[in-house]
Amino acid sequence: MWEEPDPSAPTLGGAAVRALTFPQLFVAAPDGSWQPSLVVAGSDTLAADHRSVTFALVPGAAWSDGTAITASDLRRSADTRFVAGVDELSGGSVRVRFTGPLGPSAWHRLWSGTDSVGPPVPGVFGGPFVVASYTPGLEVVLRRNDHWYGRAAGPWLDEVRLVLVPDAITARQLLARRELDVVMPPAATVRTPQLRTIPGVSVAVAPAAATGWTVVLAVNPDKVSAVATRAALLATVDRAAFVRTLLAGEATIAESAAWPSSAGSPSASDVLPLGRADPIDLVGENEEPMTALLQRSMQQRARPAGGVLELRDAEADRVEGWVAGGSYGAAVVMRYDGPSVCWTCRFATRYRDLAAAADADVPGAIDRLEARLRDDAVFLPLWRPIAVTAWRAGLEGVRANGYALSGAWNAWEWWRGSEG
Repeated sequence: MWEEPDPSAPTLGGAAVRALTFPQLFVAAPDGSWQPSLVVAGSDTLAADHRSVTFALVPGAAWSDGTAITASDLRRSADTRFVAGVDELSGGSVRVRFTGPLGPSAWHRLWSGTDSVGPPVPGVFGGPFVVASYTPGLEVVLRRNDHWYGRAAGPWLDEVRLVLVPDAITARQLLARRELDVVMPPAATVRTPQLRTIPGVSVAVAPAAATGWTVVLAVNPDKVSAVATRAALLATVDRAAFVRTLLAGEATIAESAAWPSSAGSPSASDVLPLGRADPIDLVGENEEPMTALLQRSMQQRARPAGGVLELRDAEADRVEGWVAGGSYGAAVVMRYDGPSVCWTCRFATRYRDLAAAADADVPGAIDRLEARLRDDAVFLPLWRPIAVTAWRAGLEGVRANGYALSGAWNAWEWWRGSEG
């Protein structure tokens, strides 16, 4: 794991652990679809007005202490930004009422992806594994949950250890020394060829377009108030040249209607407003291997115009806290969306109505929101990493999944083969 696997932390690393230890309505599959998990396949029906959905929970679904998983568990752990209420209907069905319209892709995120169904009491679990122990700064140990509702499909392993290795080079070295069995490192220069040179290691590469991850440059308008200055900061990035030169075969340019890859490289005049601005605090995540190079290239483009970018990098969980609290000027961060973007989660503060319309699948809403973000110069998608997973011979069932939070996303399907 490149981020701390803290089961209780409100981070992507914590969410990766909870996805294996708590129930989820759906699981993001490698093809970008939501596959039912706690929901009975084919039982879900979205209301015509997109303000509610009904579905059935898997019969016999239980927590690790044997108590049933019910609608009350969903009600207690609902995301109140989107869920107005949870009703238990006859025949074991559940109706979830929304605070506003949600499109088919948006409502599938509820209790799924980075979210899950919370336990009724501490110390019980409802996923394929239970947390046996957690050592801060090192690892979390997961053991098989014999009460898991999907136990007919696994887990086949007694124990899985999620180990914190924030540096991708170190992770590759540990894999070569047989101290790790599986790695899913972030995109970096020649990452895949280097993994393929390790003896006794298999490598799987997901399709380039199949990813729920994006590296973005976000600008804080509360700290960088002038639109011209924000636009000049974004102009210090030539993302097409950066990706095609340093991430060839490892990532793709993050394209959309608002930010096409063919937009061309910025000119020197584009960065001139930076010379009239105060120093800008540019933060980044240590675990993202290309951030330091990007930051230095931005500094070099800003310097001739008199712009000053002050770099401040730290662990991803700390940077996530800075961004959430607004204590940054600009930030290069990894964003996880899964199969569908939660627009309200990202942009509710300044773009509430546009974000809500995008989550409701209103035609053209996403394009309008992205156009506003572009015009306000507060956001620039940089690249989408191609998911690459490598594992030691003898371990079977590992699959690359660009929509997963970690390489262990389907650990309940793993088993030891003849070489293991």
